[in-house]
Amino acid sequence: MNWMRMVHTVFFTLTLQLVVNTNSDAQERESPDKPGFLKLEFVSIEPSTFRRGFDTSQQRDREFSLAHRYSNQQNFQYDSPSHLVVLTKPFKIQTTEVTVAQFRAFVADTGYETDAERNGGALGHSPDQKDYVDQFQKRPEITWRNPGFPQSDQHPVVGVSWNDAQEFCRWLSDQQPGTYRLPTEAEWECACRAGRTTWYSWGTDPNEASSHANVADGALEAAHPNTTRYQRAVQLDPNDGDGFVFTAPVASFRPNDRGLHDMHGNVWEWCQDRWSGDLYRRYLKDVPWPDRKNFTVTDPVALEETPQHQYGDWRSIRGGAWTCAPASVRCSIRTFAEASDATIYTGFRVVRE
Repeated sequence: MNWMRMVHTVFFTLTLQLVVNTNSDAQERESPDKPGFLKLEFVSIEPSTFRRGFDTSQQRDREFSLAHRYSNQQNFQYDSPSHLVVLTKPFKIQTTEVTVAQFRAFVADTGYETDAERNGGALGHSPDQKDYVDQFQKRPEITWRNPGFPQSDQHPVVGVSWNDAQEFCRWLSDQQPGTYRLPTEAEWECACRAGRTTWYSWGTDPNEASSHANVADGALEAAHPNTTRYQRAVQLDPNDGDGFVFTAPVASFRPNDRGLHDMHGNVWEWCQDRWSGDLYRRYLKDVPWPDRKNFTVTDPVALEETPQHQYGDWRSIRGGAWTCAPASVRCSIRTFAEASDATIYTGFRVVRE
């Protein structure tokens, strides 16, 4: 099995298991000041402490299963045990995912070719394949310019690798004062939660997902029967759900309490960290059980290579995508892809230091 297929299999396994008008103090919006510069909006996140990961204590994993009784059983091995995280530095995070128009401006200015364009295309959708996993295959014609479905300038760019996202950030940093980069996993989850400890930034009801996120639902099921049914057996009538088959234009759904859109669903988002599936367990390995509730990690970012990285430069991605059931777009959900991989369900947003 090639690595691209292995990564997609992980995505699929997780899937199976698995406007802005808020208080102005909570969202300091900024755009670059350079005349004619690419417009990006940011929200300021102040230093804070939050609980990262899925809290499985007091049978909360069972509560999740009962609340998501139409979804396949979830496995919380990657996002548990939960632990306190302290972020000591403020940062600004983009209110939306990077759009097609924004990425096009970067390409037009630099002549940059993405990994997919250089290396035989991105992972695209092939609905004629009977097996759902086989429906996602690498094809030379699939790139950020042509993901295989219609996109406007306001859709999130897809078909971009972690490497591509890094180059975009370098370009932004050269164009505008300040440093632009991908968020760390900790920054991403802090921003997503927006001060909440619930499964989603809106609460605990998966049936509210269609107001907040582009997820796999009736629109996708109507276009491609017997795909979403493997994940969830409700809200599958053609008129149910969010109304989008593939990606949705950014900011099509309600923001979280910090004014951030699409932190759940639409596209998986690249993070800065190297992937480590047992990271949270390693943090707490030598911590006595009575002390685990108050165990704290400060400004975590996983940049070290683990034994897994002898097989590739695996990087973390967060948030879920249009391919995922609501259970698989929870605040704590995390998985990975190789830094050069590109798919039609992965994009990114940037942080400004």
